[in-house]
Amino acid sequence: MASVFEVLDKIRKRPGMYVGGDESQRAMQLQNLEQLLCGYSLALRHHHIQGRVADFAHEFGACLREAKGWSASCGPIAAIREAATSDEEAWESFWRLVDEFRATVDVP
Repeated sequence: MASVFEVLDKIRKRPGMYVGGDESQRAMQLQNLEQLLCGYSLALRHHHIQGRVADFAHEFGACLREAKGWSASCGPIAAIREAATSDEEAWESFWRLVDEFRATVDVP
């Protein structure tokens, strides 16, 4: 099974294919991305698959809480959207923050 970061890499390259919409629909894309990531984590738990990041939303949210002081009680994407001035900015911030998070957990 692909790691969550491999899944995210695919989404980043072709967001419309995985989360629908286009650049003009970032709010919808962010919501769909959040649902996709929750489903991915649920599938891992259901099938008892251990991964370096088994519960992305929880672990990414904890990273945002520690690094930025943001509450991720409604999920990391909601925290990012709250801090951004637009959904486009939130989209770009999400990917930058994912890269930062990845660097902390994707260590050989």
